[in-house]
Amino acid sequence: MRKKRLMIAIACIILVGIAVIVFFSQQGKKPYKDLDAAQIVSAKVLLTPPDKTIEIENIQELVEYLNDVVVYNEDNSYTEYDGQGVVFTLTMVDGTQTDIMAYNPFIVIDGIGYKTKYEPCEALNSYANELLNSGTANIILEEPPTLSVVSDETAIGAVLGTYSWQKTNIDGTAESTIADSPHPLECKDLLSPPFETTETTATLRFTEDPDTILSVQCWSDEHWGEPATNSEDVTIVGNVLTLKLGGYIYEVTAEWNTENGYGGTASYFIYLKTAD
Repeated sequence: MRKKRLMIAIACIILVGIAVIVFFSQQGKKPYKDLDAAQIVSAKVLLTPPDKTIEIENIQELVEYLNDVVVYNEDNSYTEYDGQGVVFTLTMVDGTQTDIMAYNPFIVIDGIGYKTKYEPCEALNSYANELLNSGTANIILEEPPTLSVVSDETAIGAVLGTYSWQKTNIDGTAESTIADSPHPLECKDLLSPPFETTETTATLRFTEDPDTILSVQCWSDEHWGEPATNSEDVTIVGNVLTLKLGGYIYEVTAEWNTENGYGGTASYFIYLKTAD
């Protein structure tokens, strides 16, 4: 009888222990509850989509959102989910960086996923989108934006060509990159097959609009491999191109000013074929 009571007591202790573990695991923890704005030198957030990075000026506001984040058990199944991710990159006073992705129902910290409390994570996501939609956010252009060309209600990505780009580092120094590319007429393997359209126009869609479209020129596909061939000018109104009949390789050159420390010039290639 005593042995039976002892076994029952042990079983009860085990059950209580399990209940305590479950309780505390459900309570979660706040990894950033002690984070202070003074610990952060700079912060930015990448929203994907639309693949835009924003500089965060009010770091205290961001910290208040991060203070409320609650994580539970480690869970890396976030890779199986689709949706918008917002990645906050914090540069700390000691020079280290940390990435925090709000991806409900997950928070991903430096590549490690955790199940998270819904409300604080959703607040982080909403905060990032409010910054993006404010119209006053400082977009960080660390490299040339991507360009899509839309015609016949279909979009196709243009190929990035030669560019000259400048970005400002945290310490205030400027870093410049110059990248060269072959002439568009030497890129047949890269640009083929053509994007075929029945429309006579195409619209340029940049992930971040340039300050100026410097030029748009084209070459007939009859001149593949002949880079010495003279180009033809292309009519553009706003961001809408007037296409030429037949197959043409188009080059768009655009410029972003460097007032905010990021910008430069970039060219893009695309091969379009308009039906006769």
